Amino acid sequence: MANVQKQFEQYDDKIRLTRYDENATLVKRRDAVLDKLRDRFRAMRKEGKDIPTFRWFNQGSYEMGTGIDPENGDYDIDVGLDFNATKSEYENPVTLKELVYDALKDHTPLGTVVRRSCVTVKYQIDGELAYHVDLAIYTCDNTEADPRTLYLAKGKLNSAPEHREWGLSDPKGLTAWVAERFEGDEETQFLRVVRALKGWKSCMFDHNGNSAPPGIGLTIAAGRLFRPEVAIDPVTMKTTCDDRKAMRRLVDAMVRDFSLVVSQETPGTQVERLLVALPVVPNKDVFAKMTDTQSRNFKAKLVGLRDLLDAVEREEDPVEACTKMQKQFGSRFPVPPKEETAKSGNRAITSSGVSA
Repeated sequence: MANVQKQFEQYDDKIRLTRYDENATLVKRRDAVLDKLRDRFRAMRKEGKDIPTFRWFNQGSYEMGTGIDPENGDYDIDVGLDFNATKSEYENPVTLKELVYDALKDHTPLGTVVRRSCVTVKYQIDGELAYHVDLAIYTCDNTEADPRTLYLAKGKLNSAPEHREWGLSDPKGLTAWVAERFEGDEETQFLRVVRALKGWKSCMFDHNGNSAPPGIGLTIAAGRLFRPEVAIDPVTMKTTCDDRKAMRRLVDAMVRDFSLVVSQETPGTQVERLLVALPVVPNKDVFAKMTDTQSRNFKAKLVGLRDLLDAVEREEDPVEACTKMQKQFGSRFPVPPKEETAKSGNRAITSSGVSA
């Protein structure tokens, strides 16, 4: 059996996006957006507009440590804006989103757009879209409460009233839930496998619409089903990880968790779906937007991934094993030189213990 742990870790190094406290460039970009927003709001207040102040916080995959640079290169930075206002003061949630849009619409050459759940500021590198900053807009019931119960503004510019709402949300609670899954080397492996699963997704699915399973869905499914494969030698006290085995067990658990439910598209029929509820409010199914066809395709691709990981386990040559991995993880999954594998004699690889 070929040992590909070193290549799993090298792959993670290539796709992994570091957290804010590790990446000065991301901090600079995030702070530039926030500074521009504060400056524009101050100017708008001097013009007589009533605009509440806000507190910001990091959220999403960066804060969780599960962010990756996807195959298409367009990654996102998530920031929450907690406005010092109640949702009763802004019955139309798009009003606050429009204020943010007006303040930032000319911040970058690629511009800013209002999406249903956030305001997106687009950035480019060498003339190409490279990443974007997603600003999620929140209010609360009571500005004096600590902690606040947050509501997320949903709706686009000019959305009909039935497509606008304040949705109950707990982004900080979700981040805490992910952080509490594991500790130490087990957490490091958990986050590494989640990132690898997201890397697989970026290679195997169309990026348009809801054809690809949402990244947060993969993260929560992993948080519920992942079992670490971390061993400590009692003599040397060295830690050894097996990411391939851990991922194989996770994918198999996900496949077996699909269940037959009544189709919402074709009444009277059933369809297999992976049902994964948010562990915090609003506790909705994170895969709910996928169609029946997309859900079937999702399961089929997971089965294909499980089969691939089994084939890699049976392969004795690390070069061939990693070449097989590239079929579903792309060219960023490294293939060791033949001379390197010949010299190593396929010896065991010890985990580097790199923090996620």
